Amino acid sequence: MSPIRASGVRAALRISRRNALRSKWRSALILAVIGLPVALAVFALTALFPPAGSDRQHFPIGQADAVVTGAHEWAGLTQDAWGNGVPSQRDGARRPFTQAEVTALLAPGSRVIPVARGTFRYLTPQGYDTGEIRQVDLRDPMSRGIFRLTEGRLPAAPGEAVISAERLNRDDAPAVALGATLLVGDERRPVRVVGVALFAMAGIEPALATFPGSLPADAFGPVDPELMSRAWLVDSPRPVTWADVRRFNAQGLVVVSRAVIDGLPADESYARVSDLVRTVPWIAIMLLEVVLLAGPAFAVGRLRRSREFALVAVQGGSPAHLRTIALADGLLFGVAASALGAALGVVAARLATPLLEWRAGRLFGPFQVPWVAVATVAVLGVVAGLLAALAPAVAAGRTDPVAVLSGRRERGRERAGRPLLGIVLVVAGTAATIASAGHDIAWTATSALVTQLGLVALVPVFLSATARLAARLPLPLRFAARDAVRNRGRTAPAVAAVMTAVVALMAVGVAGDSEVARRSVFDYAQAPAGALQVTGPDLTPELWDRVRSAVREELPARVPLIEARMLTTGSGVPLYALMPDDASGTSRVEWSDATGSGGLLVGGEDLLRYVLRRDDPGAVAALREGKLVVLNPDVIRQGQVRIGLSGVTGGEAPPALALPTAGVRATGQGWARAVISPEVAAKNGYGTATSMLVVDPADYRTPRATADRIAAKVERITGMATVRLETPQTPDDTLFLVVLGIAAAVLVLGMTSVATMLAAVEARPDLETMSAVGAAPRLKRAVVAGQALVIALLGSVTGVLAGLAPGVAAARRPVSYPTVFLRADGVTTIMPADTPAIAIPWALIGLLVVGLPLLAALGGAAFTRSRLPLPRRRAT
Repeated sequence: MSPIRASGVRAALRISRRNALRSKWRSALILAVIGLPVALAVFALTALFPPAGSDRQHFPIGQADAVVTGAHEWAGLTQDAWGNGVPSQRDGARRPFTQAEVTALLAPGSRVIPVARGTFRYLTPQGYDTGEIRQVDLRDPMSRGIFRLTEGRLPAAPGEAVISAERLNRDDAPAVALGATLLVGDERRPVRVVGVALFAMAGIEPALATFPGSLPADAFGPVDPELMSRAWLVDSPRPVTWADVRRFNAQGLVVVSRAVIDGLPADESYARVSDLVRTVPWIAIMLLEVVLLAGPAFAVGRLRRSREFALVAVQGGSPAHLRTIALADGLLFGVAASALGAALGVVAARLATPLLEWRAGRLFGPFQVPWVAVATVAVLGVVAGLLAALAPAVAAGRTDPVAVLSGRRERGRERAGRPLLGIVLVVAGTAATIASAGHDIAWTATSALVTQLGLVALVPVFLSATARLAARLPLPLRFAARDAVRNRGRTAPAVAAVMTAVVALMAVGVAGDSEVARRSVFDYAQAPAGALQVTGPDLTPELWDRVRSAVREELPARVPLIEARMLTTGSGVPLYALMPDDASGTSRVEWSDATGSGGLLVGGEDLLRYVLRRDDPGAVAALREGKLVVLNPDVIRQGQVRIGLSGVTGGEAPPALALPTAGVRATGQGWARAVISPEVAAKNGYGTATSMLVVDPADYRTPRATADRIAAKVERITGMATVRLETPQTPDDTLFLVVLGIAAAVLVLGMTSVATMLAAVEARPDLETMSAVGAAPRLKRAVVAGQALVIALLGSVTGVLAGLAPGVAAARRPVSYPTVFLRADGVTTIMPADTPAIAIPWALIGLLVVGLPLLAALGGAAFTRSRLPLPRRRAT
C-alpha cells in the first residue's frame, strides 16, 4: 500500500471515529448487531465444545501417572494408547492381578491405589434405583481433577460415599439427601451419603463414589478391560512410557499412561471436526443476517453524512475517497464489535462453565479457549461489518455534491437486481432442501442458505412487482411502494433482513410443531380412557402400603383397587419379561411399559377383567388352571409360550419360563401382553412385587380433582411413583409458539423500525411538497405507516413461503431408532423412525403475515409526528 493510500485510510478512520462518537445511539446499535452474534458464536465454541479426546479413555486418570487393569490369562495382549483394542477372546477365565503383583511390575518407589466400578441396584428412602458405583479414595492426590466436591465432604471411611450431581438432577431418580443411608446390592450393604460431587466424563459416569472397603472387590464382577471394573491408579517416580506399556501388555496388563497420552499428536477427532463443519452453515446464516441488519444502519449514517461527503467531493475528493470514508465505518465498527464480542463470549463462557457443569451434571475438564476458532469468528465479524457498509459506500461514491449542497434530491442509479442469478439460486436451493429431507440438519441449513441468497438477489424484483400492484391502492400505500422502488439500495436490505429472520423462524416453527405432533403420535394411550393408574416398579413393599392407603382414602368405600404385580427373583430383584412377538418364539423388541414388567402382569381375576375389558369365563377358568393368558394368540406354539427373563442390573439371566397358555383376544383396550396368577409364579420359583395399582373406569371413573389429590398425597410419600389419569391428549405447543412469537416481534419490528426511520428521512422533500399543496397533517403518519407495512409485509410473506421447505425437511430428520409400543390388543407394534408427522404452525404464520406487519404500521404511525414539515426557503 502506498504511503498516500495509507494516510487516506488513517484519515478515513479518524473521520469515522469522530462520527461514531457524535452518533452514540446509532453506534451502539451497530456494535450490538455485529458484536452479539460474535459473542454468541464464541460462547458456543468455547463453552459447549469439549476438548478432543476427553471421553476416549475408560477411566479418568486425574493426577495419576497411569491406570492399569489386567488378568494373568491376558498375557501378550495388544492395545492402543487409550486402552482400547483388547481382543474379545480374552474374556474367558480370569485370574486378576493383585495389588502386590502390580506394584512389583512397576518402577521402584511406585504407589498404587485400587479403583473399581460396577452397576448396582440400591435402595434409597424413596425407592430403588440402579446406577454405576465407583469405589476409590477421592482424598488421594491421584484423584484430583476427576471430580469437584460441591456440597458436604469426601468419604473418609468404609461405608461412606458421595453422590453424583448428575444423579441428583435426574427427574426419574429418587430423591437422596445428604446423610441418607443407601442399601447397595442384594446383600443390602449400607452406604451413607456424605457429599455431592461433579465427575469428569470418561467412559461411564458414576452415580455414587464409595470409599475403598465399602463393597468387596468380588461384588464388582470379573476384571474387565472395557469397564475397568477392577483396576489401580499408579503414582510412578518416572513417566510410564509406551515401552513400559508394551512390557505390561506382555504380562497381561492394560495400561493407560499420562505420558503416552500427552505425547500423542493433536487429534481433532472426526466427530469434533464434523461438529465444527456442521456449524459452518449456521455461521454463514448468522453472517448474512448481520450484514442485512447492519446495512440499513450504515445507510442511515451515510444519508446523515451526505453533506460531509459532498464537501469532501467539492474539495477534490474522488469517488474512491468517498467509498473509503464510508467503508471505514464498517472496518471500525467491525473490529470494535468483533473484539468486544469475542472478549464477552470468552468471559461469559468462563463464568457460565460452573452453571453449565451443574446443569449437565459433570465436569467439562480444564477450561480451554479455542483461539483459532475465536479468531475466525472475530474475522467473520469484521467481514460482516465491511459487507454491511459496502452498499452505503458504493452509494457514497456516487454522491452528487451539487444536488446535496443545493438541497435537491440525488438521482439514484440503482439497478433492478439480478433476477436470473436469483432464480437459479432459489431453484437450486429449494431442490437441495427437498433432497436434504431425512438427512443431517446441516445439509438442510446449507441448502436453505442458498435459497436465501437467491431471494436476496430477487428482492429488488419483488419491490418492482409490489409497486405495480399498488397502482390502485390509496395514496399512502402507493407512495410507500413507489418510494421503496426508487430507493432500492435502502429498502432491499431491510426487506431481505426481515425475510431472512422470518425464514429462520418459520423453519424452526414447522420443525418444532412437527416434533410436538410426532410426540403426540408416539405418546400413545397407556390405559383405557378414564382409568387411574399408580405405577412405581422401584418402590419397596412398605412404600406401596403407604401409597395404597393414600389412594384408598380418596376413593369411595366400595370402589375396588386392582393390583398388578411383576415377577422378581427370590431376593426380590425385578425381572423383565422378553415376550415373543409371534409363533416363532423370538423376541425382536424389548418393550418397556409403565410397570417395568415387559407386559407380563401377575394378578387375579379382577386384573384379567381390566386387561381384557370384559368378563370372560373361559379366560378366568384358564387363569385358575394355572395357565398363562396371552392377549395375542399368535405367539402360542404347541400350546405354550416361552418367556425370556432378564434382571435390571444386567447380571446372570434367569432361565426362560415355559408355561401352558390360553389365547384370549382383548376388546381393543388391553395394554398388556399376558397375565398369570401369583400361584403360578410361586410354583416356578419366582417371587412377585407390586408394580401398579389401577382403578378400572368400568367400576368408577375417577374425577380429575380426585386424581390430583391422590397425586399430591403420593408425591409427599415418594417421588418414584407416577399417578396417571388416562385422558385424551392433544399436543400443546403454546409455550413454543409464544417464544417464537416474541422472537419474531423483536426481530421483525426492530428491523422494520430502522428501515422506516431511514425511509421517513429520505421522504422529507416529498412530504414538504405535499404540505405545500395542502395535504392533511395525518398524511405523514399514513405515509410512514405505509412504508413500515410494505417492508414488513413483503419480508414476512416471502420469508414464510421460503421457510416452509427447510422446516419440512428438518422435521423429517433421521431418528436413530424406531418407536416401539404396545397396541391396546396386546400386540407389539414398531413405528418406523421416519414416520412423517408434519405440522404447520398456522398461528405463527398469521402472526408473521398479518399481525406483525399491521403492528409495524401502527407503530410507525404512532411514533411519527403528524405535523408535516414546512418547505424551507433556500438562500439565492
